[in-house]
Amino acid sequence: MTNLKITAAAGPIGAEITGADVSRPLDTEIFQAIDGAIDDYAVIVIRDQNLTAPQLADFSRRFGRPQVNVRQTANNDGTPEVGWISNVTKDGKQVGSHDAGRYWHSDLCYLERPSKLTVLNALEVPTKDGVTYGVTQFAGTVPAYDALTDEMKHRLEGVQGANSYRTMWNRKAIEFGVRPYLNEAELAKYPEDAIHPVVRIHPKTGRKCLFVCNGYTNALIGLTKEESEEILEFLFDHITGSDFKYEHQWRVGDVLIWDNCAVQHKAKFDYALPLRRLMQRCTIEGDKPY
Repeated sequence: MTNLKITAAAGPIGAEITGADVSRPLDTEIFQAIDGAIDDYAVIVIRDQNLTAPQLADFSRRFGRPQVNVRQTANNDGTPEVGWISNVTKDGKQVGSHDAGRYWHSDLCYLERPSKLTVLNALEVPTKDGVTYGVTQFAGTVPAYDALTDEMKHRLEGVQGANSYRTMWNRKAIEFGVRPYLNEAELAKYPEDAIHPVVRIHPKTGRKCLFVCNGYTNALIGLTKEESEEILEFLFDHITGSDFKYEHQWRVGDVLIWDNCAVQHKAKFDYALPLRRLMQRCTIEGDKPY
């Protein structure tokens, strides 16, 4: 522990950790310090790591069971629980997902058991003339809930939202043209909408979190279409337009870990080839939201 240093960011979320090598098994004390920092800051970065896909999976497994993403073509062939996120093409084929992070979202919220944590490792970062592009933005869902009026908190009690991978797929296909548009039969191979509480309880901290996002939440159950759209639009703006933010400036070797209950995130697409971005990701299965 003598070399481990945790430095908090300026805002309510985010911290930097140095002095740890996660390519090797960590002793219990160091792992618990990292795990505790995630609870405290929701987003942490461990600098200067050099990981293979199996090493990333092994480290991620310390936090729980890794998930294999439903978009199988984006996964690592030898280590399928690790997926590629990039703008890179190899032999005429996209390497991993080229349009991940376009909307504010919580990872795999479209599943019955969404991701507890995401572990994202930067292998190549788009940089030009000393400027780094492709910032990942985070918004805290705990302080966002706390900042609601008592009237809105009461209004949201017991309300559930539908989170749709299928709707998101064709929305991205239309807006960005990177993935193919799918018909109903083709979409059927992906998960049906997951129904989750709009206000969920964090399973470790017990804090209340807003669990809706622009990327996947398409309706509030039991409300009229007009009421649903009005509340969702308000909540999307409230969460992401607040001061509860952290922006991560990437460096090669970063291992960024975030709590998908406590934050949602979005990437900035302010770069294009020949500037390359290549990252490997592992997500950890969480509890069914309650």
